[in-house]
Amino acid sequence: MTTLNNQKQLLGIFLMVLAVFLFPMKDAFAKMTGGYYSAIVIMWTQMVFTSLFYVPVITVKYGPGILLPPRLLLQILRSISLISGIGMFYWAISLVPLAEATAISFVAPLVTTAISPFMLGEKVGLRRWLAVMVGFIGVLIVLRPEFSGDRLGYMIAFGAGLAIGFFYLFNRQLADAAPPIANLTYSSVIGAILLTPLIFSVWVPPRPEDIYLIIGFVAFAAMGQTCLFNAFIYGEASIIAPIGFSQIVGATLFGYLFFGDFPDAVSIVGILIVIASGVYIAIRETRPKE
Repeated sequence: MTTLNNQKQLLGIFLMVLAVFLFPMKDAFAKMTGGYYSAIVIMWTQMVFTSLFYVPVITVKYGPGILLPPRLLLQILRSISLISGIGMFYWAISLVPLAEATAISFVAPLVTTAISPFMLGEKVGLRRWLAVMVGFIGVLIVLRPEFSGDRLGYMIAFGAGLAIGFFYLFNRQLADAAPPIANLTYSSVIGAILLTPLIFSVWVPPRPEDIYLIIGFVAFAAMGQTCLFNAFIYGEASIIAPIGFSQIVGATLFGYLFFGDFPDAVSIVGILIVIASGVYIAIRETRPKE
């Protein structure tokens, strides 16, 4: 590998590490509002500002024709899965610690792997099936189902992971339909459009004391998305993708600093199992095919 390639690889790694700390910071800002704002409002805000940021970018880069999304039905289904997943995640973090909600939502790549043979016709080998099963065991360890009200937040986080897993599947189906940054923009724009009719029933006026939280949320969301996108431009997917699971470190850190939350020993074991399974699958799925 040349020196230039090494530098690009290091830049990609740096941007991904930055992204996985910016995202939980954004989530911490959302949690700091104390559940005053509906998950729909938080999600709509994220989608609108992401759209406002990226629409001019793709228009300048690819021309106005890029604004017409190809395969519209699949684009809509992808956006529905995205806003469902993000919405449930924001709902979950209003009920349970940030680190544990983040860990449970990491079931998404396990879901993608488990369903891909049926939706995409992909072949999944025995080792990846075992990784999926082990990962789900890790989720159950964190969940420790008791069928009581205090587990609602964990089940919602699990639902968020399921929805994001379907979002990843639709991403694969649409991977060749448009450039990656355009696909990201389509999801945000369509998501904002789908959520707008719902806003009126859940809207509450922003509290003056939340202004800095809202600005921080929007800023960290935009910076995180930008770092994530550019990380995959400069770095190889096989190296960059597994780093995404280190987001749990940021979620644990900010959960402890801002809310005094720290996973107990049993939850830590479950979290580590989920991360290990996800990293293994990420490495297997992104390495070059021989």
